[in-house]
Order: sequence, then C-alpha cells, then structure tokens
Amino acid sequence: MYDAKSKIKFYSLVSEKIDFSKIIRDEKLDFSKPIIASKGFNKALKNVIDKDINFLSRNVKKITKEITMLLLKCGVDNDEISSDIEKIDDIINSVETIISKVIIEKESIKMGLFSTKKKEKKQRYKKLEDCVDTLSRYQSELISMKDEYNKLIQRISVLKDEDLNEEEDDNPKEDPLERTINFYMSKQNND
Repeated sequence: MYDAKSKIKFYSLVSEKIDFSKIIRDEKLDFSKPIIASKGFNKALKNVIDKDINFLSRNVKKITKEITMLLLKCGVDNDEISSDIEKIDDIINSVETIISKVIIEKESIKMGLFSTKKKEKKQRYKKLEDCVDTLSRYQSELISMKDEYNKLIQRISVLKDEDLNEEEDDNPKEDPLERTINFYMSKQNND
C-alpha cells in the first residue's frame, strides 16, 4: 500500500511564525506594519508550493489507480474515478460511495447453517471486508491531502496578490534571510 502522509510538507507565510528574537538590528521593529518579503523570496516560495502541489497531484493519481486495481481484484463494479487534484472533493465523495457499495455487497452475502458454497462465501466476505478497510485508509489519506492542498492553494492566492515579476528595489541594508534565500536560489540556477 502506498503511504503519502509522511512526505507532506508544510510552509507558512504568516508573520507570527518569524522569530524576531534572532534579528539583530539597531532599529526598532514595528509589529503593526506588515512584513514584506523580497520578490525573490516570494518567487522561491511559489516554486516550492508548486512542487508540493505537483507532489500531491502525483500521490492522488497513485491512490486512485490503486483503488481501481483493488476494486478489480475484489470483483466490484465501479465507474472511473477522477484523479485530478482540483476535484479532490469529488474523489473523496466517490471513494465514500464506493465504500458504501462494497459494504452493501458484503452484507448481502448470506451464510446459513445449510448454505451452499459456504467456504466461497466466507472468502468473498473476508475479501470485501479487507477491501473496505483498505478503502477507508485511502479515504483518510485523501482527506489529509485535501487539507494540505487547500492550505497550499490559499498560500498561492496570497502570493498572487503580489507581483512576482517586479524588480526589487536596491536596498542598501541586506537582510540575512534574503541573503540566504538568494544564495540557495543562485545555487539552484547553477545546478
């Protein structure tokens, strides 16, 4: 089974996450004003967020493919599940519908004292029960991916308000955070 939870990363644009105690300056910081990051920082952050969205998209495609394979192995009829990350709510609803369908099929298996093919029915019942458990795990993974995707989309919408193509003003004072980000960006461009 594919496990995507351990690879999800979180990023923050919220100014409260910045540790101001490590900033050494003679001037006083005014916390009432918004913190403005350099354009290079915003571009780098947007690139990282885009990579995370692509990572989530690949994971959603893998999970939907595994769900389809699982349903084929269990012999459950199913329609095509979308694998588009932008329609993740529809995917989660489809998985919920599939789980309900499998549960109904599992509960329709009747085994009485004098039932015919009792062994085959028990095997089918067990197979469908395992299928429901696996589908439930996939559904919880998709829900966590949906939460992360929504966070990333929200952060990108904050960045869209900024003009990322605008040139930076020449600032005589160099910010250590800006210098670090520029170092890693130039290192990425050289690779």
